[in-house]
Amino acid sequence: MFRTSCCFLLIVVSAFFAGTAVGQQYASECTLPNRQTGQCMPVKSCRPIYETFLRAKAENRKLSADEVANLQKFFCGTISNTVHVCCAATDIQLNADGLEILKKQEQCGVLTGNKVSNGVEAALFSFPWMALLVYNDTRDPYKCGGSLISERYVLTAAHCLKPDLHLVRLGEHRISTERDCLPNGLVCAPPVENIEIELAIPNYSFRRFSHDIALLRLKRAVQYQKHIKPICLPIYDELRPKRYPEYVISGWGRTDKAPISDVLMAAVIPFVELPECQTVLQKYRLRSRLNESHICAGNRNLVDSCDGDSGGPLGYKDMYNGHPRFIQFGVVAFGVNLCGEGDSPNVYTNVSHYLQWITDNISN
Repeated sequence: MFRTSCCFLLIVVSAFFAGTAVGQQYASECTLPNRQTGQCMPVKSCRPIYETFLRAKAENRKLSADEVANLQKFFCGTISNTVHVCCAATDIQLNADGLEILKKQEQCGVLTGNKVSNGVEAALFSFPWMALLVYNDTRDPYKCGGSLISERYVLTAAHCLKPDLHLVRLGEHRISTERDCLPNGLVCAPPVENIEIELAIPNYSFRRFSHDIALLRLKRAVQYQKHIKPICLPIYDELRPKRYPEYVISGWGRTDKAPISDVLMAAVIPFVELPECQTVLQKYRLRSRLNESHICAGNRNLVDSCDGDSGGPLGYKDMYNGHPRFIQFGVVAFGVNLCGEGDSPNVYTNVSHYLQWITDNISN
């Protein structure tokens, strides 16, 4: 019975709970058998429950009657066709399937050299993970950006999920040109790829100034090329809590000379501690409370993220599984739209804080 992959195990557990209806939501509070409070999470995100199945698979046997009876005590609902169990906070782990997808992106965040200074045109091929969101709006078709994190998913901001969001463009550099080439004209990038969106997934707790993160599942898997590659996420324990003195942003956001930049821009911006950021934002009557789900950065030498950069990545280079890679730590979320013309930094959604949600919502 357990001679195939672990995915088959979850089909088995689904059968155990078939026909049971429980009105829970993802990550909502639930009651454990010991009467303590837990969270309603997918089976593969709850270490002791998932290990029960792995143990049975390793021993090539069926679950015992006692194991089945014990599992049923933890069941808290079938949400989006996925069995969920009540899990103690200390037992929650990154979803095994989602984590495996991200780990398979072995060439994520590959660096092509130190080519970023303050507010300059990005070098061709230097940010191959950049996604340009395209809207059915002839007046303003490019409202947001995003980052490719796997063959099927783009990470962006939840506030970018507007009704007229049409498709995702990958491999773009200069919007107005059919082909993007190096200045000498001898090397050109392959054509851009416009891919329709199969599913838009905003964070379940999204509000305008909090939990501003979303996933876009593409209608087809993209083939990696020189100008289209994924960015790394901080999936390893040592990366998640890190803070850096500065970060790199990139996007096609508004500049001081145009409503939107025709070419991909990149800049280095300073990190700002949350208390300082909170104080500055309050001066501009933006009183949303900041916490560990946010990162503040920006505003130095008239350089900052701006309109049109929403959903794009905030990142930095570090060692990633033994290799130097570019890693995304933030998603452009909100600010006071000074675009470098004042003293206010911008606020980014902290990707590390949402890795559980990300791995629970991506699939092959």
